[in-house]
Amino acid sequence: MAHEELKERIEELEAELKGTKVNKKTEMAVGQLKAKISKLKEELEVKLSSGGKGGEGFAVKKEGDATVGFLGKPSVGKSTLLGACTNKESKIGAYEFTTLDVIPGLLHYKHTNLQLLDLPGIIDKAADNRGFGKKVLSVVRACDLVVFVLDSRFVLEEMEMLLTETHKAGLRFNSMRPNLEINKTHKGGVSVPLNNSKETVPYELIEQVMSDLKFTNVEVIIHERNLNVEDFVDACYGNLQYSHGVICINKLDLFSHDEIREKIALLKEKYPDYAITGVSADKKLNLDGFKEFVWTQLGFMHVYLKERKSEPDFEKPLVVERFDNVKRVCEKIHRSMFEKFRFAKIKGDSVKFDWQQVGLEHRVEPGDIIEIFQR
Repeated sequence: MAHEELKERIEELEAELKGTKVNKKTEMAVGQLKAKISKLKEELEVKLSSGGKGGEGFAVKKEGDATVGFLGKPSVGKSTLLGACTNKESKIGAYEFTTLDVIPGLLHYKHTNLQLLDLPGIIDKAADNRGFGKKVLSVVRACDLVVFVLDSRFVLEEMEMLLTETHKAGLRFNSMRPNLEINKTHKGGVSVPLNNSKETVPYELIEQVMSDLKFTNVEVIIHERNLNVEDFVDACYGNLQYSHGVICINKLDLFSHDEIREKIALLKEKYPDYAITGVSADKKLNLDGFKEFVWTQLGFMHVYLKERKSEPDFEKPLVVERFDNVKRVCEKIHRSMFEKFRFAKIKGDSVKFDWQQVGLEHRVEPGDIIEIFQR
């Protein structure tokens, strides 16, 4: 099919899907529709990629300890927020499409360097490449954290649009890839040795999706329980990016505290998996709170090192990430340190008593004081 034919067919199937009420009788049909739509979108993506001009994406060199992308509609204040956080000059104006490039800025905060990206504004049908949308969304895939920047006047409408476009572009936020395996085999057709979600993902649907993927002989193992049809189809078609997203309401100064609290409550009710903060970039309200929020959401934490017969150096904390262990601490100090490692002694929340002796696999907690002993 040509590009336009594929788009028309996708729109037809999406309209059919929208008009289908989901219940036990229609569950199978809905799953098949979603599978067909995913297959056609994959075909369209391949055609658009092969037919496009070289070098169309926004090339952004990753720098610092983490990359944070500001994603939102035009004129929500992303450029102002970047400038307020980093002193980075950016074109700023209260009209659409002020920023047509990805503008990076570097925020030094709590002994880390955070690369902040002011992304061009996303509009309706951005995933279909309207308003440079595909280029923008390709950069989003490379971000360690995506901040959905919303205008305080239109929080629900803007968040819904942004999630619709990112979802169509293969981005999934604050969720994990379903726990399933797809292994090609030499014979046997479509076999399902284990399906812990057979109530919601029946064999007939699995067979249909595998057929659409042109997998004649394949083994499908579903470890996850109560997996829904959409997540199963997503996982089968691959090419998805599972990312961490948070919400920042900008222009807080336009409403009272009570009105802002009401808006936050509405967002929390509809999007419970998203952490929420707020700022007024223009009036420089809560910028320190925003920086702390981003740093915390990236999973950073401080631990402190102690040399034998010396006091801990609280002026120079070591930055590690949530769930890091002692081995990772050693690597942060010097990549060969763990090779001569004997044991460590820790004082802090990660141990049962002060100066408990631990090994390389011991997970550290914020504020731990660590003394490392080598051979």
